[in-house]
Amino acid sequence: MSVRTASVRRVPTPADHLRALVDRAVRAEEDDETGERLRRAMAGESPARFTGRLVLERAAHQVATTDHTLRDIATESGFDGYDVFARAFRRELGALPSQWRADPTSHLIDAPGDAHVHPPDGVRLPARWRIDSVDLVVEMAQRHVRVVAGLVEAARQVPRPELDRPAEDGTLRSALTSAVGELAALIALVRETEVHAPADDESLTELSDRLARVGPDFVDSVALLGATGRFDEAFVDAFRPAPTATSYGTRVTRTLTDADGTLLLARTRLRACGVDWPVPA
Repeated sequence: MSVRTASVRRVPTPADHLRALVDRAVRAEEDDETGERLRRAMAGESPARFTGRLVLERAAHQVATTDHTLRDIATESGFDGYDVFARAFRRELGALPSQWRADPTSHLIDAPGDAHVHPPDGVRLPARWRIDSVDLVVEMAQRHVRVVAGLVEAARQVPRPELDRPAEDGTLRSALTSAVGELAALIALVRETEVHAPADDESLTELSDRLARVGPDFVDSVALLGATGRFDEAFVDAFRPAPTATSYGTRVTRTLTDADGTLLLARTRLRACGVDWPVPA
């Protein structure tokens, strides 16, 4: 009589996930920003060396900061036995794990690409190029326009009655109209012109066309403020009974952070209508 034994499926370790990610990046199976950044960070190291070093950095951090047994750390790190782990650890960090735990130093291992583990389970990838504060704000403005455009496009999947169904803070159409109107308001403020805000009953097609014109102008206005150092210029409504000061920087910040909850309302209404909306990069 034969005895049938059940096969035990090995549970993937964090090290397995890292190896799979690096492998996909090397083979460019997913030619996205993550893969491109990983390939840059691997400069000067083979994929095996890159992965093995990061696995050891993570293990070293666990040795220094947790009470996990050394054998458990070795197993979770994907090593074929504690002896293999101990030899690799001593080669890279200069001491056996037990010795190092008693007097730990930095868990970072020298790397030509300057990519290192960011505890507990992250990997810090170096900057691809220098971005100053103005560049960052302009990038945020560009992304904000993409977010608004994505929400307007997603709203096309919503039946018309749902576009105008009242909610506690307004309708989906009013939220989208307000989001586009905020962009137009900043442009008018920078260029010292009248605000040409969209009408409350504008169709999604009209709103999308308006955003195609307003969006680039909004980004250009933010870039102009940064390039000319005018973010701190302020406006005081001095002809009103209780004047307050508002700077360009404050207006831009409120728009980009959705301070009034306009985009949050739009996302909430879309979700209530069963529309999936992927967040743009």
